[in-house]
Amino acid sequence: MGFGYIGSEPTNDNTENNGVFTVEELNDLGQKGELKSAAFTCDFVVVGGGGGAGATGGFVGGGGAGGVCTSVGSVNGGGNTLDTALTLSPGIDYEVSVGAGGSSNAYIGGATTFKGITGLGGGTGWRNDRSHGGGSGGGGGRAFTWQNYDRSIPRAMNDDDKLETFGSISRQGGDGNNTGYESYNSAGGGGGASGNRGTTNAGTAGIIVNMQSTTNATSSGAGEVIGANVYFGGGGSAGANSGTTGGNGGGGNGGLNSSNAGEANTGGGGGGRNNAGSSGGSGVVVLKYPDTFTCTAGVGVTGTEYDEGTGYKTFVVTEGDGTISWSKS
Repeated sequence: MGFGYIGSEPTNDNTENNGVFTVEELNDLGQKGELKSAAFTCDFVVVGGGGGAGATGGFVGGGGAGGVCTSVGSVNGGGNTLDTALTLSPGIDYEVSVGAGGSSNAYIGGATTFKGITGLGGGTGWRNDRSHGGGSGGGGGRAFTWQNYDRSIPRAMNDDDKLETFGSISRQGGDGNNTGYESYNSAGGGGGASGNRGTTNAGTAGIIVNMQSTTNATSSGAGEVIGANVYFGGGGSAGANSGTTGGNGGGGNGGLNSSNAGEANTGGGGGGRNNAGSSGGSGVVVLKYPDTFTCTAGVGVTGTEYDEGTGYKTFVVTEGDGTISWSKS
């Protein structure tokens, strides 16, 4: 940028703007999100839609959770380290899209995106032919959901590559569970955001992201509130002769003749049953920023702002495809 200036030459770097700028220069910096005098830090959790449980054919596997990318908590999706909080500026339209849950009978979840960060949709569960495992959080377990392999994050991908491709270093989730090659009385539970794959028909747990108070999280419906914590990205449980439990974070329960869908706005995978399954829960975006700013949803986006009472607000996008923006309160 060429600066016309009065007095000392104005400077612009990653931390501050100094000097006297023209109106055009201020607008240019603002559009690029580089006007540091007005910029603010924003924490986030971006969750993809959960995958649907398996197709017909015996007991079906639970759907995988949607991928989870976050800057808050103790771990990121798949057990990775946390992402860095975003730097945003008021007056800028930021694109956002919330992924739908995958339909029942083996459909993957939709991806959720915000400011270049992508939470992948959860993988599908499988039927009980050789007891294939459930889908994996973040797009499909490598070992099981072969047709969705290109939607998953390869384990070999390093953090820099993941950051460039998905805007996040999160592994997003784990492989689906598998009850064993010769186990024909149940299928594997769906993988969850915690990434702790096992040999169980229950869905794997999601991760804790306490972005909102439990009161506000209950009101917004973002995540599953359990005790003093809010969970995202629980795997759906599989079909079995007896009831099975979905993972914390909205994973649907399974059983013999009944199952539950993943909870909306959690990214939970759908639960399986005999010869059928349930759909995954939709994804969500939750953003936390200083209460000196106000966030507004544009056309086509459903979002609500909450006062966290700690000098911060949160904004929850529950559905839609469009833009959101901030202004000074």
